[in-house]
Amino acid sequence: MKDKQVILAVDDQEQNIELIEAFLAPQGYEIVKADSGLEALQKLSTGRIDLVLLDIMMPGMSGLELLVKLRADEKARLIPVIMVTALRETEDKVKALEAGCDDFISKPFDKVELLARVKSILKISDYRRQLEEKDKFKAVVDKISDGIAVCNPEYLIKDCNAALLKYLNITDPSNVNLVETLFKDHSVSINKEDLMSLAITHKTFDVVRGSSGTDEALYLETNLDMIKNPGGELLSVVFILRDVTAARKEELVRRDVVALISHKLSMPLGVINGNITLLSGGTYGPLNGEQKKTVDGVSKQLSLLISMVEELLGFSIVR
Repeated sequence: MKDKQVILAVDDQEQNIELIEAFLAPQGYEIVKADSGLEALQKLSTGRIDLVLLDIMMPGMSGLELLVKLRADEKARLIPVIMVTALRETEDKVKALEAGCDDFISKPFDKVELLARVKSILKISDYRRQLEEKDKFKAVVDKISDGIAVCNPEYLIKDCNAALLKYLNITDPSNVNLVETLFKDHSVSINKEDLMSLAITHKTFDVVRGSSGTDEALYLETNLDMIKNPGGELLSVVFILRDVTAARKEELVRRDVVALISHKLSMPLGVINGNITLLSGGTYGPLNGEQKKTVDGVSKQLSLLISMVEELLGFSIVR
């Protein structure tokens, strides 16, 4: 991180640059110098420049030409530019504004005015950069298929992406308490007290959005992380919701099939087992040695079969 904000002063007159440096350096700014448009482009390519003070009248590449090139450069286009000029014609200022100039200061410039304009433009530039980065981050997050929400300690949504709004049928996230919304409009596999407990900072649970109209039921595997400061105070709560509908439906189908198999196999096995018990108990008459040996063998094989079926059903359920 830079200790000082860096200002590029571009002017073919050395005394003008020296005056700018004399005014701004004592205020904590680092001054980088360039006496031509080409040299200025080289200095700008370093990525260190926070502000450009640009003379409009220069031999070779004029200040306006340099400004046009600067605004066409994707990496440098957001750098603010203050045009420094002795010209006062409206036409020149209009051209500079159309090219992307942020402000003007006239020669000979006043120290107080220069400091005020530099400070103001740098502050505006900082806000603009923050918004630009936030917009870029928002664009990336909105492309993620998982629903993401960042809430304050009261569970009010501070920021979220498009997927979360879609999954939970939220139109406007302003002043929405996400916990209340989950428990009011959806089925949640954890109770509210456990969800909000500070004792466990990471929790995983299911949220089910019921079917309605043409919308089928939606199963959302939800991860919650509580962000605390070193003192243990809750700062924010992050929710990540993943659509696991296909997996959950496959699991439900598998359970239904397993239940059907269990029912279909259990009944005949139970009947066979019952009859063997009757036979071995002498209900249908006494058994000779050979008959008893045969019934006992069948009984053992039946027990083995029942055990194998139970293991198979258990394996299917676990999967």
